[in-house]
Amino acid sequence: MDQTNSNETPFGRRKFLSSVTSLVGTSMVMTLPGITVAKNAGQSLTVKQVIDTILKEIPEAPFPKTVDQLRTGTLEQVVTGIVTTMFPTLEVIERTAKAGANLIIAHETPFYNNQDETDWLQEDDAYRYKIQLLEKHKVAIWRFHDYWHSHKPDGIIMGNLIKLGWEKFYDTNSPRLLTLPNPMSLQSIVTLAKQKLVIPSVRVIGDVNQNCSTIYMAFGYMDSKRQIAAIQEFKPDLILSGETREWETVERVRDGRQMGQKTSLLVLSHAVSEEAGMEYAAKWLQPKIPGVKITHIPSTNPFTFL
Repeated sequence: MDQTNSNETPFGRRKFLSSVTSLVGTSMVMTLPGITVAKNAGQSLTVKQVIDTILKEIPEAPFPKTVDQLRTGTLEQVVTGIVTTMFPTLEVIERTAKAGANLIIAHETPFYNNQDETDWLQEDDAYRYKIQLLEKHKVAIWRFHDYWHSHKPDGIIMGNLIKLGWEKFYDTNSPRLLTLPNPMSLQSIVTLAKQKLVIPSVRVIGDVNQNCSTIYMAFGYMDSKRQIAAIQEFKPDLILSGETREWETVERVRDGRQMGQKTSLLVLSHAVSEEAGMEYAAKWLQPKIPGVKITHIPSTNPFTFL
């Protein structure tokens, strides 16, 4: 459902809602008349103007279908500050309010499912608490998932490459396949990833002494069919993965290695494998809206490793 002011629009003369459970369709948002984007540091910006500024940088935006919707708050809300994050957790919401910000740009869902469907959560204690917290602090949440991955280059990939010091090896002609000019051992890559991405523990299938030159990047979650197809097509030394189902890519890599193939697998964990991309989003967006302070607040790794 689209969300804007209470006036009827030329698009079906539909009245829009501003409750926290309304979902925003940016395809209509972008076509509303009289909207301008940020132009100077002294300008007061609404949530809609911030979104419009972002979408101007994304090829073929707005998309007719996307999970990148306004999940709480209203488009007319004046932005006092912006926080980027991976997951809009309760802690992130509290820290956002303490920072004087009221717009969270989150890569992933606030409501525990990719489409942010909430009908099934109406009696859930955590959902109700989160909604009440967001209403209390008047915090809007806009997802920045599909659009950020569609940016050229992919914002999540570039954020990770910058953290790892590999951004100069990025190839626009093969955006998911990285070639290191000087091969590194799998153990060295593990050590680098743990240090730069602040990951206490990772999972590996492969020989840690193996030298890796070609790396297929599958941060976050990628369908295992795509990862397995990439093994066959590119024959990379390593798949650098956020997460994968253990009966899919994991077993394909294991079988491949047992039959003499070289591809190893390094599983970082979903949240930490994309956090750097949202930290990069804050730095990328700040020059575009210099009048609003943008802060990255990491949602951190949810797991305790014992």
